[in-house]
Amino acid sequence: MSPIGAPELLVRGRWVITDAAACEAGVHSDAAVLVSGSRIAAVGDWRAMRRAHPRARVVGDGTQLLMPGLVDAHSHGRALSPIQKGVLNDYLENNLLDWTFMPVFEPELTAALGAWRHLRSGCTTIHHMGFDTDGPQARRRCETAIRTYLDAGIRLAFAPGVRNIDRLVLDGVAFLDTLPADLKAFAEPLVHLDSKRIEEEYFALFDHLHRRFASEDTRVLLSPSWAQAVTESFLVRAKETADRLGKVPIHMHCVQTPVQRAFSFRKYGKSAIAWLDDLGLVDENLTLGHAIWVTDEDIDRLATRGASITSHPSCNLGMRNGLAPIYEMHRRGVNVAMGLDDKTINDDEDAVMELRMLHRLHRVPDYDLTTPALNAYDVLRMGTLNGARAVGFGGQIGALRPGMKADMILVNLDRVLRDPWMIEDLPIAEAFVYRAMGEDVETAIVGGRVVMQNRTMTTLDVDVLYREIRKAARAIGPAQRRHAETLRRLKPYVQRWYNAWLTPDAMQPFYVLNSRR
Repeated sequence: MSPIGAPELLVRGRWVITDAAACEAGVHSDAAVLVSGSRIAAVGDWRAMRRAHPRARVVGDGTQLLMPGLVDAHSHGRALSPIQKGVLNDYLENNLLDWTFMPVFEPELTAALGAWRHLRSGCTTIHHMGFDTDGPQARRRCETAIRTYLDAGIRLAFAPGVRNIDRLVLDGVAFLDTLPADLKAFAEPLVHLDSKRIEEEYFALFDHLHRRFASEDTRVLLSPSWAQAVTESFLVRAKETADRLGKVPIHMHCVQTPVQRAFSFRKYGKSAIAWLDDLGLVDENLTLGHAIWVTDEDIDRLATRGASITSHPSCNLGMRNGLAPIYEMHRRGVNVAMGLDDKTINDDEDAVMELRMLHRLHRVPDYDLTTPALNAYDVLRMGTLNGARAVGFGGQIGALRPGMKADMILVNLDRVLRDPWMIEDLPIAEAFVYRAMGEDVETAIVGGRVVMQNRTMTTLDVDVLYREIRKAARAIGPAQRRHAETLRRLKPYVQRWYNAWLTPDAMQPFYVLNSRR
């Protein structure tokens, strides 16, 4: 990403976290990282590095925390949240209908805004996962988004995503029989999809994007958007395509809600992950978004096969999805990565706060006083190394080691350490995870290129971008409103359809949070 022939950078930190997997051994004081081109050339003592490289451009004032850039391993590229578009968070099954009331923005606006909101909070890599990337405008919208992200300077993993069955509701054909005649007539075209055509168009789009944009610096991933809303032939083809191209990552939503869990057992007679495993999908290049309603056996499958999951705690709280058993997954060796999912706790894409949410929500699986808690390095791995692996950059980003891509952030810790005081011997990683916020990130470097310095973007004009977004914002048109209002009339039928599947008394939680007796 850094232009050829660019001067060396010497990035200085009072503290430098080089590798969360190394824990305290990966933390250095008064150190620096030498960047040559787009990669890290050396890590060492600041004074010695400065003497050896007197002409290098210095970034950092020696008071900050220098650490790897964070990785958002699961987002949808909307940038503007549903709240900002007038739709409150609710159960996924309700929101899928409610979201049709949201206005649509052009990808050059949402991608630029997404890049800014991620970089300002320390995310140097975003995984943009499309939801239903189809139709006559799909190629143009994808290409525009990709170019916009790259121009903004953020590292990108991009996945067009699609569902080719059950878009309206799971088990949609049977659902039609529960509807009155007028709503059935409306719903039938939404249920009876041309699944094969959608599959063919999807893989043509993926092949085009992969040929055009996949590179050392950018990844193009496969995304059957929902595990349970694509055909088996689609999944098998995704697996074959991924293997043919050298294990391209496959990313999909899976068992996000108890409804999806119930559907799996109704349709397959087993968990969704067991079904995916039977199809050969559960592998080192598979990442499952959310993965909340998993079984004990599912966790073992994921760990044994080397698969990944992404966890989005703020989204899961806001949408009442439940809590994934992250503590148990991490303990058993599942690669757990952080995702923002466009729905962070303060509605601002603050990746540092999302790390804290992971840390807070998954520290107490039970009340055995001898149970060790997740520590700061555990969650830092989820936000760096584990995320890199989940989106196809394993071994390339996520740590500050010689030979790796030079993706890093400088964090101002004045507020963390001096509001008004903090003991000096608290490990700096713990101080960061417990007290820092995205607003403390001052500088972001991606591939050796300084894309944000002193919280000012060097690649785009944020004030102009905000004006363009406000100018583009408008109420939805009459055709979209009629469609959305008819879907709202469907909601009670959808709710009854799904509620009949749920048997809450049969559930045995991984986490003990309270007790009825």
